[in-house]
Amino acid sequence: MTGIMDTVEMPKLPENQKTFAGIPEAIFLEEIDTFMSQPENENCEKVLQRLDEQHGKYRFMAYNLEARRHKLKSQIPDLERSLEMVNVLRKEDEERETQFLLSDQVFIKTLVPPTKTVYLWLGASVMLEYPLDEAEALLKQNITSAVGNLKSVEHDQDFLRDQITTTEVNMARVHNWGVKKRQAAAKNNPSTTPS
Repeated sequence: MTGIMDTVEMPKLPENQKTFAGIPEAIFLEEIDTFMSQPENENCEKVLQRLDEQHGKYRFMAYNLEARRHKLKSQIPDLERSLEMVNVLRKEDEERETQFLLSDQVFIKTLVPPTKTVYLWLGASVMLEYPLDEAEALLKQNITSAVGNLKSVEHDQDFLRDQITTTEVNMARVHNWGVKKRQAAAKNNPSTTPS
């Protein structure tokens, strides 16, 4: 898989976008006082709640991207094995005895005659017969597409990790700003304590 990963280039990003999935960018809050003085940020808890919602959305996106990455990582070796099998079938000129999986943990012996066609699963419980040359071309195209998609997903995962980190830092900065404001308010308005 390493060889094919090196030969396939990552697809081009859509114009004016940083990700393939359209993940919104988290803005780092450099001037926290300026940010908190904006009218929509009247309450520290509400700002933290919005940031927490954003963080949760990023976590959900990260979960979905990881599931997609896992699926692609398992799909690529399957496609490569299918391509290898097409090449084996192309070289065969006499019957070959082999075993194939009938169901979970159940194999059956069979004789495979020389063939010029092969059946490929297309998905959605659809199987189609292809001549060996067409099957090879389709499998190579599918491998290239899967590797490109994998690279896109991994790019988006890297971007998303940065957005999660930025959001977490923003949350910490807003929280610390709130603590400092409460401490300053407590200093300016000392409560009277009975002796």
